[in-house]
Amino acid sequence: MQESPAAVLDEIGRLRRLTRARVHGAAVPLVVFAGLTLASALLYRHPFFRMPPEGGTLDFNNDPFFARGNAGGGFAVDPGPVSGYAGLYWADWSGALSVLFWLVVAPLCYAGCAVWYRRRAESIGLALRWRTWLYAGAGLMGLMVLLLALRESGPDDFHVNLVDHPPLMALSPLLAIALGLLGLAWVERSWGTGVVAVLYGVLAAVMSMYPLGEQPFWIIPPSGGSIDLLMAPGYNLLILTSVLLVGAAILQLRTAARRRKASRA
Repeated sequence: MQESPAAVLDEIGRLRRLTRARVHGAAVPLVVFAGLTLASALLYRHPFFRMPPEGGTLDFNNDPFFARGNAGGGFAVDPGPVSGYAGLYWADWSGALSVLFWLVVAPLCYAGCAVWYRRRAESIGLALRWRTWLYAGAGLMGLMVLLLALRESGPDDFHVNLVDHPPLMALSPLLAIALGLLGLAWVERSWGTGVVAVLYGVLAAVMSMYPLGEQPFWIIPPSGGSIDLLMAPGYNLLILTSVLLVGAAILQLRTAARRRKASRA
């Protein structure tokens, strides 16, 4: 029995939706870069430091770099030199180690995503144009590290005045990850991935532009505030990691639901 043109068009539409659901898979790269974000905590000295209730002085020139004060004595920061290559404004073990981490491990993450996309294409017979994203993302990371190396003032100078250099202060390898994920959103044609990338980038920029723990007025109105737990980089990196993992879970659930719906139609 010959099918009607409407039935044929419906079947074509169903196959098209099923193909789109099978070929897209941004959840895996999001998980990979969540791992990269969390792994960068290893670049910092005492990344999960917590301020004791008696207060004291934080001095990155010493190790351990916290001198306890009297009970109720408050808290003071004397950061000393910070390389600025690790990502957030906190003492890292070595500027060279931080540069090596981002220039080696980040491209390896892109390469891992490339292997996954290639194997996925071989298994389903369809492929996205992921190579442009791969080269652009790895290049963005290298360019970001180069910009950090060429800046005239160090991160300590930037944090003296939060008004004069906000664009420069936002530059970090974490921002390069966000820009790379925006490229992934374009390749995947995924609004969800784009939202995750923007949220990650905005949070990373705020963490870089303001001393860790301090929040601008548009996050804590009317005049801003501070969160003591977030004064160390590890907890901030956990937030960024959670953004990517939650986004990956939501995207995966949506993709699975679309696949089931297209298969049953």
